[in-house]
Amino acid sequence: MSIVRRIVLILTLMLPVLATAQVEDAIEQWLTEEGSEVAAAELSDQLLQFRLEPVNVNDTLALATLPFLSPFQIKALRNYIMLYGQLLSVAELHMVPGFDSSVVALLEPFVETKPYAEGNRMEWWRGHHTIVSGIGGTVEEAEGYRNGNYEGDRLHALFTYTYKYRNHVSLRLSADKDPTEPWGRGNYYGYHLMLRDIGRLKTLVVGRYNLQFGQGVTLWTGLAPFNLTGSSPVRYASGVRQAGVFNEQDWQQGLATTVALGHGLDLSAFGSRTDGEWLGGLHGTFRHGNLVAGLTAVGTWLDDSLSLRDYAYNRTYFRGDRTLNLGLDALYQRGPLLLFGEVSVGHNGRMAGIGGLRVSTGGGNSFGITARHYDPLYHNLHAQAYSLSTTRNEQGLTLDARLRLPLRLTSLLSVDIHRFPSLKYAAYSPTTGAWLRAQLSRPLGRRTEAEVRYAWRRKERNVPNLDSTLYLGERTLRRQLQLQLRHRLGPWRFTTRAVAAWFDPERAERQFGWLLAQEVRHTSRRWQLAAQAALFDIGGYYARIYLSESNLQYQFSIPSLNGRGGRLSAVLRYDITESLNLGAKYTLTAYPDQEYIGTGDARTDGNLRQTWHLQLRWMIDGRR
Repeated sequence: MSIVRRIVLILTLMLPVLATAQVEDAIEQWLTEEGSEVAAAELSDQLLQFRLEPVNVNDTLALATLPFLSPFQIKALRNYIMLYGQLLSVAELHMVPGFDSSVVALLEPFVETKPYAEGNRMEWWRGHHTIVSGIGGTVEEAEGYRNGNYEGDRLHALFTYTYKYRNHVSLRLSADKDPTEPWGRGNYYGYHLMLRDIGRLKTLVVGRYNLQFGQGVTLWTGLAPFNLTGSSPVRYASGVRQAGVFNEQDWQQGLATTVALGHGLDLSAFGSRTDGEWLGGLHGTFRHGNLVAGLTAVGTWLDDSLSLRDYAYNRTYFRGDRTLNLGLDALYQRGPLLLFGEVSVGHNGRMAGIGGLRVSTGGGNSFGITARHYDPLYHNLHAQAYSLSTTRNEQGLTLDARLRLPLRLTSLLSVDIHRFPSLKYAAYSPTTGAWLRAQLSRPLGRRTEAEVRYAWRRKERNVPNLDSTLYLGERTLRRQLQLQLRHRLGPWRFTTRAVAAWFDPERAERQFGWLLAQEVRHTSRRWQLAAQAALFDIGGYYARIYLSESNLQYQFSIPSLNGRGGRLSAVLRYDITESLNLGAKYTLTAYPDQEYIGTGDARTDGNLRQTWHLQLRWMIDGRR
């Protein structure tokens, strides 16, 4: 029996219904249709830590570390506890202003309720110890291994040790070897020691950390999740925090701290030395009533001056060996109205800014508008504000809405109209674009939910593959429609997805693709199983479809599918003891009409691509 017929048989036998596991479901809501493995891996790391050690909702300092909540929601929860006492169940969050059903649904897998008393005696030895060790690789041998261009072997190996004591202490040591890398050379090593909420010391990190202030126009490193469909791109910055465990880029290394000075004023100071770069600066935060305001000053110094080859599209890019940026940010909420924004100026006087408002009405409805303007000559090596490219050379307006409709329908809508006033890569003229995303969902009984997602995006680009020195532009249109059905039946959870994508350029060849996927999950007292089968026929790179699938901790992937074939993935987790867990993942991607997969050194012979991973996790609870 051919591999495609086997996949068809498995799809036929599986029930056509829903539900994703808690961590993957939360992550999927934060990703765009084009995916971001770096953001997903770091968010997965954070959420899995919270899943293993849920946050007590009555400890509002610890709850503020969750990426879903704003400072105003935390304040509302504190006020609720002061008035009515500590929460007795997670469901009671529905009674707190600012916590609607969607927020509570996101929080539920990562929180718990139990009595909390501030000022409890520190017992450092009563923390959680977690050791994770994993190994995996690709079954097929790539050309780079055969011709010697790859110095290492096919194995991917990782190790991490984490110690956590409540919200106050976090210590982590990690090592990661990627395929093609030799053992002990060129591998990734990371560490941090973090202290939080000890007297006036709000945060102290030694080692690798991230800096997230304001809306990201002046300084933001690490995870910068995209805005959800139907929600404003407002960010609730976490300030100084530890870096993602295996994120190999965009972190800082050195010392960073935040101290409470009193009267609502916090001061952060940081210094970092990474390969070829020094970074240092200050950030002050002021809180008063419904206002949170901040001022950031950051400078970067490069060991060597950055120079670029002279092309038409990069003449506005940064060149030199240092940058200096100063920014002012603010958040203000009064009743249903939220105002937010940040403006920043570079050492050359050029500016960038973003601002918006969001109004929440009764019944779970909300509306928002956001505007951004990033000068083409605004230079900042560590800015990650909301944008469709980078925090420079972009202007745009975003509208969003969340509506509760009759017949138990929920509608989410986001529209972004944007302009790139200067040249950029693959578009050698000023260009414009628009992006619409819509989602409609409805429960079908107590255990089933149906969902429809639609994305429409217009862009401009150079016409590819023209045998001429004259660059011509063309408009392109990409559309994607996804139907999803979720169902829960006791310990079984099912998800059925059907996706179609169209890419229509003015001059180049049109592309079309479709995907059908069926996922099933089962959870028992000691076993967790997740399996997914997918068939796809995608006629080009620009019609590619990203597939969400279950993963092991720290081994996150979002496969981008192209061509014609099928994909199987299976994840099995088994609790050997209460403290020891074994996990395994296997994937098989088949392209029946191809004689090889990939190009260059990454090329493998045959029409199959198989990967495998094994992982062992050992947790010790010091409270016992």
